[in-house]
Amino acid sequence: MKHDFPGARAARRIAARANRRTSPATAPDHATMTADRVRIEDIAHVLATTWCFAGQTKTFYSVAQHDYLASVMVPPQDALPALLLDIEEALRQLLASSEMDGRTTAAILTRFGVSGSLPSSVQDADLILRATEQRDLERPRDSMCPALLQVRPLSLKLQPLPPIVAKHLFIDRYYELRPQADARRRQTEEGVA
Repeated sequence: MKHDFPGARAARRIAARANRRTSPATAPDHATMTADRVRIEDIAHVLATTWCFAGQTKTFYSVAQHDYLASVMVPPQDALPALLLDIEEALRQLLASSEMDGRTTAAILTRFGVSGSLPSSVQDADLILRATEQRDLERPRDSMCPALLQVRPLSLKLQPLPPIVAKHLFIDRYYELRPQADARRRQTEEGVA
């Protein structure tokens, strides 16, 4: 008799979802990606699989986790710009170089709900996180960035997350901050109404 444990069912669901996501019909084709087709899920995926500090850490730590943490550290009105702090890094990987310019980036940021310059609270949170990451994750160095020497790191110790967890935290945080953009929520509400 075959036993179907909850863990086995969950593993099958995750595998089935992964197969649907990687089918040719749904997987983004980065070679032909255009600015108008970039989705927040694409941004989250790229940032969740990109190492902070260009991989110069003791263990994998994603840009998505850094940006997520920044978004919870700042005042609510600055949370979305903090979450999308490193969107340009993702866009460089997603779009052909011919499509990457300041206007394209600004248009995509506006579409995702961010406009204007980076608030000072986001810059401060970024520095605090970088100092904390330097302390907890980077290989010891003889010299640190001078700006980080003047910043007090967080008291908590950072725990790097697997990319899939960082990706989903990033996406969930985005939809928490912009619920009107969440197609999943709209479908649920329309089905109930």
